[in-house]
Amino acid sequence: MTSRLRSSPALLALALVAAPVVAFAWEPKIVQYDPLVRMPGTQPRPDLTLESASSCLGCHGGYAPEIEAGFTWRGTMMAQAARDPFFWAALTVAAQDSIWALGNPNGTDICLRCHMPKGWLELRSDPTSGQAMSGSDFDGVQCDFCHRMVDPFFQDTYDGIREGSDWSGYWDETNASFTPSNAAAETTYQADVLQSNMQTLFNGNKFYGADHRPVQTGYTENASGQYFISNKQDRRASFADAQGFHPMLYSRYHKSKYYCSTCHDVSNPALANQAFAATMPDDGSTVLPTEQKSAAEYFHAERTFSEFMLSDYGLPGGSPGVGPYAPDKLTTGQPGNAIASCQDCHMPDGVGPGASIVGAVVRPQESTEHPSSGQPIHDLTGGNALVPWLLASTQPTSPNYDATNAMLLGQGSAKLTLTLDEGLPLDPAALLAASNRAVWTLKRAASILDLAYDPASGATSFKLRNNTGHKLISGYPEGRRMFVNIRLHSGTQLTHEVNPYDSNAGTLRGLDPVDAPSSPPLGAAEQHDDSLVYEVKMASSLTGQTKSFHFILGTERAKDNRVPPKGFRIAEASKRIVDPVWLGTPDPNHFTADEYTGGYDQVSLTLPAGASRIDVRVYYQTTSREYVEFLRDQINGTATSLLSPTPSGEMKAYIAQSDPFFLQLAAWGDTIWQLWEHNKDVPGAAPIEMTRATLVLNDICKDAGTVDGTPCDDNDECTAGETCSGGACGGGTAVSCDDGNGCTNDSCDATLGCVHQANAESCDDGNICTLNDSCAYGACTGKTKPCLDGDPCTTDRCDPQVGCVYEPIANCGSGGAGGGGMGGAGVSSSSSGSSSTGGAGGTGGQDSASGAGGGSLGNDDNCHCRMVGQGDGGSARSGLLALIAAIAIRRRRNKP
Repeated sequence: MTSRLRSSPALLALALVAAPVVAFAWEPKIVQYDPLVRMPGTQPRPDLTLESASSCLGCHGGYAPEIEAGFTWRGTMMAQAARDPFFWAALTVAAQDSIWALGNPNGTDICLRCHMPKGWLELRSDPTSGQAMSGSDFDGVQCDFCHRMVDPFFQDTYDGIREGSDWSGYWDETNASFTPSNAAAETTYQADVLQSNMQTLFNGNKFYGADHRPVQTGYTENASGQYFISNKQDRRASFADAQGFHPMLYSRYHKSKYYCSTCHDVSNPALANQAFAATMPDDGSTVLPTEQKSAAEYFHAERTFSEFMLSDYGLPGGSPGVGPYAPDKLTTGQPGNAIASCQDCHMPDGVGPGASIVGAVVRPQESTEHPSSGQPIHDLTGGNALVPWLLASTQPTSPNYDATNAMLLGQGSAKLTLTLDEGLPLDPAALLAASNRAVWTLKRAASILDLAYDPASGATSFKLRNNTGHKLISGYPEGRRMFVNIRLHSGTQLTHEVNPYDSNAGTLRGLDPVDAPSSPPLGAAEQHDDSLVYEVKMASSLTGQTKSFHFILGTERAKDNRVPPKGFRIAEASKRIVDPVWLGTPDPNHFTADEYTGGYDQVSLTLPAGASRIDVRVYYQTTSREYVEFLRDQINGTATSLLSPTPSGEMKAYIAQSDPFFLQLAAWGDTIWQLWEHNKDVPGAAPIEMTRATLVLNDICKDAGTVDGTPCDDNDECTAGETCSGGACGGGTAVSCDDGNGCTNDSCDATLGCVHQANAESCDDGNICTLNDSCAYGACTGKTKPCLDGDPCTTDRCDPQVGCVYEPIANCGSGGAGGGGMGGAGVSSSSSGSSSTGGAGGTGGQDSASGAGGGSLGNDDNCHCRMVGQGDGGSARSGLLALIAAIAIRRRRNKP
């Protein structure tokens, strides 16, 4: 493991107090006491500890990659939130911007609380450079964090007034099993009441009133990383009849759309609270703006949840989806297969158990209590295919291994703060599978309908329909964009192109040279149409820029022409700061009433006349060259958008290369640029095609005077090199669609071209630590090979190079460094269903010191899980008996 500077909260506080004298030109401020970044929710505290993700994978991973939570989650941007290189470069810029505007770097606190919540909650977010983060902090948005999240508005959910009381329909509760949902919900409600008593405002007063609702009545949604986390070990999830070997609570919140608001409406608290910068905590009177209203109402950064809430899908009961999400194509478990929550698309139902333990419920068929709910696949995929691909490429065992990427991202914590060898090991198969799912998600997101072109006048029209439940595209103003490319042909000759992309430069041609100096000029038969580039751009009154990438300095939007979702209620949009913006001005009429209702953009434009064929394609980029250049120049100090002296009174604006605070971040300027430049042809950095439509208007083979052998186009994407023969176009050769991936079935669609469908074939992942390898989501992976020697005095693991390794534990059996004892496995009866609560852990050595429930044997295989290749019968029982025997031996050896 990489050696890293670690500090206790007390030492950090001491260092911050001393820092102005010895290190910084600016004055540090302890984040916990800074009103600028204070928001509602659980605050960092010394008595709150989250279990690492590795402890969950023993039961929730390694048994069925296509359904288990472990495999799918490990590749997602949730799991990799703290390993995303673009995040670290953006954090570096945000810290410099925060010092420029506020006089300290605390504005980046929101970055750490969202991307590294475990470390944030456990008091490792100070300093806000992230240098105190370590170990499983780098596992991002992880299991225990999500499954200990408490509903901030639990009273209204319990009363059935927040999201309705259709208990049998929307909530899928029968109350006909041995673990009735109503009783389980009552138990959870009582636990929520106890948790609410711990919440306070910045002024020290109670956050909740006697009615168990926030005392600030304007606070109606938690968002922007305002999470409420239980200090108890109970895992909360969406099934009352779940089986497990840890304490559980049934949580309606976890299957509610409001669960997703926690992270997916992001606003800047530092700007909202700026007038209260001098406020001291516990003054008994001051209520901060961030505590008085929902995050959607101030300083927009991202509004995916608000976009969903203003769509038909956000209404009670939801609405039928469209296109690939229509009721006959997507099973949601909702009445009529409606889409009523974010999870319906991003955690779709599968068939199988949620854990490898014997007796785990196979959903939906084995559940009497929730008969319409499948096992939620922890897909959690958006449109980011780039970052999982990049991370996979750093691993020598990955099929896309790239030594340059490994070098750039392997510089270590001393240079980048980021290190790839802390937390869970990167799983290349899971990462590549997540990258594949992101591409497939993008290909389902949009449709082109009703394409028309008049060869006489050049009049062109089509509908660009949004198939998703939020704006298209969703997300942050960090260079991500969707654009329409239109090509006119005469025969096989390209005669005109709208929004051409230059693959050599890695950007669109013809962009404004002020904003994009690297954008090549347009050619003679090319045009740029900014209305067909769908994106969010910010502006900043602080820097004076009408267009800006400065994330935490953004004060308004300069552009937001993204396609609305179906049923978008524009009358409510301005309050949530999600109305369209065009030319720097809010423009609710940018779309018509029909477009808002139908969720599409009706595109009409005039192109050159006389074409025989028109191709319309929609592309998506995860990030742009312009954004990466911004990151590079801001960090390297070659930019000019920040003026010196600064508004906060500092002499220099650009300090990332000189200030000691940035010692472990300064290298990101060159690193992020080199990473992008080396990978600019990788899907995500390069545009990913989302959808296309083609219209052939004139068959030149039928024109008088056309001779046989003249090149032509038969309007079939599966052929190439066609020529005219006898007045007909044909004779082309078949296009090869072989992607070289044995885990996809390759075919060709006459309209869409090559299609690569994931299969479940047997394969060989080249990893001796897996068994029964098979394809999942287009990647080859296997079930975890068990390495258990039955000796409690060894640490058992599998090395991808040599296989099973059994390492002796020093002084095992004599009170030395022995692993934690297994907790008792008694079944406790509660209204949330049968759950097993582990007793105190053993007492041997550091690893067992906490004695946490469901204690650890030190190798995370301690949850009585069904071993690979074993069924529910005698072999499984034998494995369980062997495990119990091992526990007994350990207890005898550790007995004084």
